[in-house]
Amino acid sequence: MKTHLFLAATTVLLVSASVHARTWTSITGQTAEAELVKVEGENVVVRMADGRTSSFPIARLSAADQAFVRQQGGGAPAVEPKPAAPTAPPTASKPSSPATSGKEEAKSGLLGTWEGYMADSDGSKHGEIRLVITEDKITASNPQGNREMGAGTYRLSGRNIDATGTEGQFAGKKYEGIFDLDGKTLKWCSANDNPRSKRPDKLQTSPQAGQFLMVLEKK
Repeated sequence: MKTHLFLAATTVLLVSASVHARTWTSITGQTAEAELVKVEGENVVVRMADGRTSSFPIARLSAADQAFVRQQGGGAPAVEPKPAAPTAPPTASKPSSPATSGKEEAKSGLLGTWEGYMADSDGSKHGEIRLVITEDKITASNPQGNREMGAGTYRLSGRNIDATGTEGQFAGKKYEGIFDLDGKTLKWCSANDNPRSKRPDKLQTSPQAGQFLMVLEKK
């Protein structure tokens, strides 16, 4: 009698297990027979045929299994975040080289109106002069009577300054020189228009070498 009762109870348990067990399918097509135990947040816990329990993300289940979990009271699984596409680092602007920035700073300091004098070899004043320097042009005049003398273009390279006359008495002539800019004081020493005159190596008038010095203050 006890044997029959044990067999009957076992049969009931097996039937019950077979009722609750189902085939689970993953999004990659893998299948497994297991019984739903519970839903924990974004995971589902199942009991395998051998009695072991296992937990795995709901988002890994097929659409049909996810719908089944929702029917059992489980919340909608969170969508698995996709890895963010790599973004290129921001392109940094290319820094100016020290030579370039120094040249721009020097040119910026030269812009404006300058008045001063031509210096003799002993440093004494020889004659007055006014220069108006823009981005690409230098205009020279005599402050006495505001008489225009001429104009030309110029180019900077380090502490060298080369001017080429384009108007007035300087037209067609080239002047190779050096300069020193100290705040509002500009000293410009240049070779004259004689082709045999060479660029000065110091800020000093030298009639023998064909070099003249201008000492100017910014207005």
